[in-house]
Amino acid sequence: MRGWDWMGRRPAAVVAVAACAFAALPAGAGAKVTFKRLSTVNASSAAAVAMARTANGTLHLVFQTFAGRAFSGLATMSISTSGAPGPQIPALSSWATTQPGLVASPTGGLTAFFGAANPSLFSTVWGMSSMNGGSTWGAPFDVRGTGPNEALADAADVTAVMSGATPVLALPHAGNLVIQVGLGPTAANYQLTTPANASMTDADLAVDAATHQVVAGWRSLNGAGGDWLQGAAPISAAQPVPGQPRNALIPSGRDKGAGVYAAYTSDGSHVRLLRYGGGSVAVGAVPGLAAKALGTATGPDGRIWVFWGTDSPSGIAVTRSNRAVTRFEPLQRVNSNAFTLYRLSGDGRLGPLDLFADEIPNANTVVPAGNYYARVLPLLSASVKVKAIKNGTGKVIAHTVTVTVTDAGDAVPGATVAIAGKKAKTNASGVATVTVPGGSSGKATLTVTHAGYQPLTLTVKL
Repeated sequence: MRGWDWMGRRPAAVVAVAACAFAALPAGAGAKVTFKRLSTVNASSAAAVAMARTANGTLHLVFQTFAGRAFSGLATMSISTSGAPGPQIPALSSWATTQPGLVASPTGGLTAFFGAANPSLFSTVWGMSSMNGGSTWGAPFDVRGTGPNEALADAADVTAVMSGATPVLALPHAGNLVIQVGLGPTAANYQLTTPANASMTDADLAVDAATHQVVAGWRSLNGAGGDWLQGAAPISAAQPVPGQPRNALIPSGRDKGAGVYAAYTSDGSHVRLLRYGGGSVAVGAVPGLAAKALGTATGPDGRIWVFWGTDSPSGIAVTRSNRAVTRFEPLQRVNSNAFTLYRLSGDGRLGPLDLFADEIPNANTVVPAGNYYARVLPLLSASVKVKAIKNGTGKVIAHTVTVTVTDAGDAVPGATVAIAGKKAKTNASGVATVTVPGGSSGKATLTVTHAGYQPLTLTVKL
C-alpha cells in the first residue's frame, strides 16, 4: 500500500494537507476542577494518548486498547469545544501497535501513525485516516520512508506534528531518535541524535509557528544524560536543558509568532520556561508541591500554558503566560488524585486548558493506569482604585471605583465589573469605572467576570 497519500487515498505520489498594584490570587484559588477517567492506557513518560485539534475546535484523542493485558488495537475519543468528552470509538482491532501519534488537517481529516506488524506479520510504520472526525477509520497504509534508516519496523512510540503542509514523525529506534519528513517512498528519514546524546527514551515534537521548524525534545541516557531540545526539521543545534532531567521533555510552540518552549526545574520545585535558542523566564513554585512531571501546551494569541505536578501528596500547578511569554497568571493548584503520576500533557488553543494526566489513581481497589481529563479555566487579576466624591460641604456622597483587569499583565477588554449593584465593562485598556452612590464607608464585594475565565471576587474598602 506504499505510495498512498497520508490521508489513505491513492494518488500517484505522496501528498499532504496543510494544518492549522494587582490582586494576586494564591495558588489553589479559583473554581473546583474535577478530573474524569477517560481510558485505560499504557502509562509511562511517553505520550500514551496522542491528540490533535481540528479546525472546528474539537480535540481528538487516539490511544492503545487492550485485550486482557495485551495490546489489541487503537481507539479514539473527542473532547468538544465546551470540554465534554465523547464516547470511546474503536478504530483498529487486534493489532499490537506502539503508542500512536496523531495529526489533523484543517478540513477535519485525522491521521494516526503507529508501528506494528499487520495480521500477515509485515512490520512497518503505519498510517490510518478518518475523514469524519474519528467516527470511522480507513484501513492502515504503509507510510515508511526510504533512506539509511528505512528499517523502522520496530519503531517505538510515535509522535507526529504538521509542519506547514508536511507531516513530521519522531520514531525512536534502537535508542536513537529518527525523524521522518513526509510519508511513503518519497519521504526522507534520518537519525537526529548523535553518539554524544543518544540512548534516548522518549521524544516529543513542537512546531515554531513563525518558521514551521519542528523542534524535538527528549531525554538522553548517554554519558551525563539530561534533557535536550533540537531543531529536527530542518536540523539545527542541540541545546541542553538546564536543571534536573525528567523522563519526558514536552515542548510547545505558540499558535502565532516565533518560539518553542519547554519547562524545567533546577531544584525540584521552582519551575522556569526555556525557549529553544536561548532565554528563560521564571514561572513560579507552589509550597510543598514537587515538579515530578512537567508539561507545556499551546495557548491562544501566542500564550503558553505551563503545568507541573507530583504524587504523594497529589497536586498539579497550572498557569498561563501573557502574549509575549514574559510573565504568568497567578498559579492554580488542582488535584488529579494520583497515586503514581507518569505524565502531564494538554492543549489550550481555545483559551481554557484541556489537561490530561496519565496516572494510577488513589483507590481502595486495584485500578489500572488511566488517562484522566479536566478543563482548567485561566485566571484574571485586577487592581482597584477608590475615590470619594464629595458635595459642596465636603460630605462624601458617592465613590468611584476604577478597576483595571489584566491577564498575566495583558489588558482584558469586555470584562464585566460589578459592585454594590452597579456594573460596567472594561474598555480596550482593560479599565472600567463604577460609581457607587451613598456616603457610607465599609467593605463591598467586587466581582469580575469574562467568558472563558474563572470569576474573580475581591473585597474593596470604600
